[in-house]
Amino acid sequence: MFTNALGSVRRSIPTIAIAGVLVAISATSGATAALVITGNDIKNGTVTTKDIKNDNLTSKDIKSGSLKTSDFKGSTVDDLTGATGPAGPAGAPGVSGYQIVTASAVLAPETGGEVTATCPTGKKVLGAAAELVNSYMGTAATIDISATRATAYGLNINPDAPDTLKIDVVCAVVS
Repeated sequence: MFTNALGSVRRSIPTIAIAGVLVAISATSGATAALVITGNDIKNGTVTTKDIKNDNLTSKDIKSGSLKTSDFKGSTVDDLTGATGPAGPAGAPGVSGYQIVTASAVLAPETGGEVTATCPTGKKVLGAAAELVNSYMGTAATIDISATRATAYGLNINPDAPDTLKIDVVCAVVS
């Protein structure tokens, strides 16, 4: 009887050892899988709202500028918007009544000259440009101190033909 009892104990030791190894392997296999799966293993676009536990994401997990007003409840948007402030002061008056005034004068061969363009009453010169129509010679344009007129100066160096000195003046009402 003792032999049978001892014999049965001897036969159960390998069974117990195998069972212990299986329990140890099964207990650690889940932890090992959790350590092996990373974000690189997850296909883009497969994680959904249902997969994320509530209150699990923080502001550092959200890409800056990726949230829109429509992503928030209306009451949250209202809380962030705040009350409308008072109106600011009126801006400075602008420019109106824009127009270009042109004047020209014919310069005889090998002579210099000038031509003046004047803005209509109530308007000021904003800019001026001058040219010799048939030549690439340089010209000059000046705006007088009152800013109501501009003068162009030029020299026709052609010995055989007259040239036209032209000035374009940009005028406008400036308040």
